[in-house]
Amino acid sequence: MDKLIKCIWIANTVVDRRDAGITLKELNERWTRDGDNDPIPERSFHNYRQYIADVFGIDIECDKSRNAYYIPQGEREEMLGNDLKMWLLHSFAVNNRLSANLDLRKRVQFEPIPGGIEHLEPLMEALEKNLEVEMHYKRYYYTDQTKRYLCKPLALKLFKQRWYLIALNEREEIRCFALDRIDDLKTTKTIFKKPDDFDLATYFKDAFGIYVEPNLQTEEIVIKADTDQSNFLKGLPLHPSQRIVEETENYCIFSWRLKPSYDFIQQLLTMNAHIEVLEPVSLRERFKALLQEMLAKY
Repeated sequence: MDKLIKCIWIANTVVDRRDAGITLKELNERWTRDGDNDPIPERSFHNYRQYIADVFGIDIECDKSRNAYYIPQGEREEMLGNDLKMWLLHSFAVNNRLSANLDLRKRVQFEPIPGGIEHLEPLMEALEKNLEVEMHYKRYYYTDQTKRYLCKPLALKLFKQRWYLIALNEREEIRCFALDRIDDLKTTKTIFKKPDDFDLATYFKDAFGIYVEPNLQTEEIVIKADTDQSNFLKGLPLHPSQRIVEETENYCIFSWRLKPSYDFIQQLLTMNAHIEVLEPVSLRERFKALLQEMLAKY
């Protein structure tokens, strides 16, 4: 089991114990019980604690009176609102349970996951140590060609079950790479200085999906959704800026402040006749043209 998986297991186990915390002895009792694993040495455990703090921003503290390790309540509450942290922890908890119960595997089904997961561990290391990476990348529109890139990794982002690397290319431009399109990734020994002004949340603040389109202006997008679609949008907001402008028994009007990118338009199209684009007028006209083009094919 690699370092990343061990760290997720440790974080998940400490979270489960809440304020009670857990000693290293208790942790190892669970570790050896959950699989055919050797106990985690104390020195390795503290290295994993540091890795968890650096990579996931989760600080595991120690109550020295009991030698028990815990995550402070305020940080635990912040984790509950962090989609990535909770996804990682819950995914591993489910996977661990399935591994231990063969019958349960037949009763739980997952969606297929694109390849590229094997690149997560070296990329995590590159992020942790600010190391450049070298890779060959197969672009979507040129599937028979690969191109060599020397990149400075800035972040990783998950979108629709696909992992993406956000990195600076050799021209110092921010680019996005799907991990399942990467061939032969290698971590170099070259250390780079991460730009002080780069912040992942700020970079994607007005974007939907994975691509930030600099030529698009951020706009107030307003749609009208019927009751059924409204319930889905309330339960799973499309973007942090989502808000309800008006609500009745028959419909809801939602608004978002973001760039009307290709990914966002595709997402709205999946709602078909359940929604109507109200604003901006330019987006409404674009939808009208798309629908007319689709209708002409039938």
